Amino acid sequence: MTNLKGFMMEYKNYLSEYILKGGQDEILFEAYQHLIKLLDDSSAQAANILDIHNQVLKDVLNIKQDNDMVQWIYIERATEFLAQILIATDALLLSLKESVERDPLTGLYNRLAIDRILSKVWLNTNMTKTPLTVAMLDLDDFKHVNDKYGHLIGDELLKEVSTVIKACLRDKDVVMRYGGEEFLILLPETEIEGAKKALERVRKKIEEGIFTEAKIKATASIGAAVYPDDRPLSMEHSCNE
Repeated sequence: MTNLKGFMMEYKNYLSEYILKGGQDEILFEAYQHLIKLLDDSSAQAANILDIHNQVLKDVLNIKQDNDMVQWIYIERATEFLAQILIATDALLLSLKESVERDPLTGLYNRLAIDRILSKVWLNTNMTKTPLTVAMLDLDDFKHVNDKYGHLIGDELLKEVSTVIKACLRDKDVVMRYGGEEFLILLPETEIEGAKKALERVRKKIEEGIFTEAKIKATASIGAAVYPDDRPLSMEHSCNE
């Protein structure tokens, strides 16, 4: 038997030993590579094959020789091995989704994440019967910054302002870059008076700040709606009004 990171292969007879020419570690590595390709080509087919053979407590994997002929061998713990690959694949997909939903400039969630996050927050709001404040923050005269200092300084201003916004809010609050110089802010479990204090704190911190190497002063305008008090038809629409 050979053990490679928890993956175990048992030679059933001399025929299988003949089929699997070469060193055992090399064979396992080649088997791993081929399983990856098999999953890419037909993950459903591979899963079905493994499931059938699992009924007899041994799982099956095909290995291609140099002559392109496919030989079938039995491998112990192949289901666990496949599960580890699927878990890694899921983690990769989640990572890709996370990167797609993140604004590369500020690191905040972007508009692609709005439906998912707003739905989650909205559901929690209805379940807990607590208020939800949704606010839109807009940097004033941002076009003037880009025109006067250039887009690199403008980008740096957005990054620094996003850091200020997050620093002024709680961990459970959500800050998203809605687009351009606009930021969407979700304040769960926050009634109108609490929202006013939090958003005014954000506004003042931006107004008091000096940003980028160009020593830029900035101001922001903020509008907000509170559910259930305002009961807007669409929270996102409410912020745009």
